[in-house]
Amino acid sequence: MVIQSTVGQLVPFSVYTPEIATNSEVEFESNNTKKDKIESIFLRDLELRIKSPSGETFSFLNSVELFISSPLHTEQRVAFKESIPSSVGTTLICDLLDVDLQNYVKDDKFTLRVKTVTDETIPQDVVVEVYSNFFVDAKLVK
Repeated sequence: MVIQSTVGQLVPFSVYTPEIATNSEVEFESNNTKKDKIESIFLRDLELRIKSPSGETFSFLNSVELFISSPLHTEQRVAFKESIPSSVGTTLICDLLDVDLQNYVKDDKFTLRVKTVTDETIPQDVVVEVYSNFFVDAKLVK
């Protein structure tokens, strides 16, 4: 994910990912289950890390929100971080909402949108890696 430079502006903006192929059927099969056996999927951890430029921190952010949507399901807020301190560093651990994501992951594709509010200008693009951990409750295939 890339947060584009904001030279001369301090405004909220959104970053959209292209549609992401879930490849969930392969993942489910490798874990001895199927899509129709999934009972729930919850996000357990979401961490943002700055990959480049070197030395950049998340101090330019005031807040961040993460949303998920798919062609068959409406957009849902899943994670956020508010009142981000200027001393935050290069890693940001987001607060999570208790949202069941099974319908989005079961779809063939989904889209993520990140909404940010900055409190500093960003002189150059910032490349951010997203690390996530999910809890999946599913019945095993016999």
